[in-house]
Amino acid sequence: MVVNAKHFPGTYQVCYYTCWCVSCVLLERGVLSLENAEQEPALKAPSIDFGIHLREYRKLAAKRQKELAVMLGWSVSKISMWSVSKISMIERGERRADEDFARAADTALGAGGGLLTRWRETVEQAGRFSIWLAQLVEIEQRADMLRAWEPLIIPGMLQTEQYARAIFRGRPGITPDVVEQSVEARMNRQRILERENGPTLWVVLDEGVLTRPVGNEGIMAGQLAHLAAMDGHPRVHLRLLPHDAWLTTGMQGAFVLASGSEIPDTAYIESITLSQITAEPSRVLDVKSRYEMLHGEALPRRASLQLIEEKAKRWK
Repeated sequence: MVVNAKHFPGTYQVCYYTCWCVSCVLLERGVLSLENAEQEPALKAPSIDFGIHLREYRKLAAKRQKELAVMLGWSVSKISMWSVSKISMIERGERRADEDFARAADTALGAGGGLLTRWRETVEQAGRFSIWLAQLVEIEQRADMLRAWEPLIIPGMLQTEQYARAIFRGRPGITPDVVEQSVEARMNRQRILERENGPTLWVVLDEGVLTRPVGNEGIMAGQLAHLAAMDGHPRVHLRLLPHDAWLTTGMQGAFVLASGSEIPDTAYIESITLSQITAEPSRVLDVKSRYEMLHGEALPRRASLQLIEEKAKRWK
């Protein structure tokens, strides 16, 4: 199967997993780039970001989707459920707009170049991120539940700004500007936990993460205080795997399981240089089995909170 590469002129990707390949779905939606990058992905996948701005400009102009279709110059005979649905899909981020559409919509809605500029920015944004980073953003946006295991550091969704900055600074050759851009993007991504329909986040964290120095004592004290505070979040469930569990199941690395009504069950498997995202059933089942073993050996919520508070004293 050859993935439709209409969004990437001159580029073709061959998929050997057919219906279970997450990349195929996201490439068709136009949210992936084939460029590599070290940055943290932005909060919204590019197609979603442009769609939000299109909807805002249309509402400011007090126009319905059908009226916008007419303003775009489509003849009455072409104004159909399909054309209105196309605009609706672009606004929801399910279909990628091309430059001609962005320019025509900008003129029709009197955006003064603002909408076209936003389209160009989202295209540029898509080009900054590697495939797996863009995939991860899209999955986070659409997931109903995220289940994570982390043996080394605090998961990104629960990091403080200072802790995240210290983590990003550890990348060889990274510039200060990229560090700050990445920190800002990571903080923005955390906002999905505050959405009314945001995902539920289950995290199993190795006890060693609480005592591994990152940054300095002040950064660690602030990070553990933040972890303790997140215990009160209605959709965040944090459990600690104690040293005396003697469990080796998660020693190979971190991973995240994502599930939801709009995505297949998906596993994100992290490594230093080649992180992977898969929806292939046997691989997802293997990761699920590992998560269940880790969660089964983890401390209950109250005991986990007490351990966090106890370890926090070390950094004060």
